[in-house]
Amino acid sequence: MKINNEEELPLATSKQKIEDMNLYQKFAKIRNMVGAVQKNRQGYGYTYADEEAILPAITAGMDKYHLTLFPGTVPGTTEAIFEQYTKTKTNKDRQTGAITVYEEKVNEYLVKSDMTFTWVNNDNPDDILQVPWSLVGCQTDASQAFGSGLTYSNRYFLLKFFNVATTNDDPDTFRSKQAAALAEEDRIATEGILDEIDRIVLAVLKKTPAAKADIVKMVKKTAGVSDYAQITKPTVAVAVLDAIKDKYDKGE
Repeated sequence: MKINNEEELPLATSKQKIEDMNLYQKFAKIRNMVGAVQKNRQGYGYTYADEEAILPAITAGMDKYHLTLFPGTVPGTTEAIFEQYTKTKTNKDRQTGAITVYEEKVNEYLVKSDMTFTWVNNDNPDDILQVPWSLVGCQTDASQAFGSGLTYSNRYFLLKFFNVATTNDDPDTFRSKQAAALAEEDRIATEGILDEIDRIVLAVLKKTPAAKADIVKMVKKTAGVSDYAQITKPTVAVAVLDAIKDKYDKGE
C-alpha cells in the first residue's frame, strides 16, 4: 500500500474562549508559554534565574488569560530569630603573601513564615486555588531578611508551579530536547496504533482482497495520505483506526 508521501490534511479544531476556561485550562496555556528560562545570575557559589528572567512570560500569560495571584503570609506564623555566631576568615597580604586567620562576629536574623499563594480566575472570581507555601530569609537586618525571603519564595513558587526548567544552556536548546522527547513519545504511541490497524487490515484483505482500494481511499480521506504507514501523529492514527473499525469490525 506504499505510495508517494503527501502532506497531512489538518485536523479540525475548536477554539475555546478565554472567558470560558477554568483555572486549570488557563494554567496549562501559561505553562506552554513559559517553557524554560536561562540562568542569568551568579551568587553564593551557584547560578540561578532571577525574577526578571521568570516574570515577563508568566505575567504576560496572566494578563492574556485573565488571572490574578495573591501572595500572603499566614497570621501567627511569622518568626524573626536573632542569631549571633563567629565565622573564621582569612586575609592574605598582597605584598608578603602572609595569611592571617581571624574570627569575625556575625549578627543575622532568620525570618520564616507560612505562606499561601491564591490564584483567582478573573472571569469567574469564585474559581480560585489556594496553594500552601513558606518563606525563609536570612540577613543582618530583619526587614531585609523578610524581603529576601518573599522574593526567593515568589520566584521558586512560580518556577515549581509551572514546572519551569532553569538551564545553563540557551532555552532554545532545552525546547529542542523537549520537542524531541515529545516526538519520540508520539512515535511510540503511533506505532502501537498502526500495529492495530495492520491487524485489522490484514484480516480484511485475507477475506476480501478487493477491499484494498476502499481502504486506501478511506485512509486518504481521513489522514491525507494513502499509506497509513506514513502517519506520524497518534491523533491521526486513532482517527484512521476508528474509521476502519467502524467499517470492518462491524461486518459491513
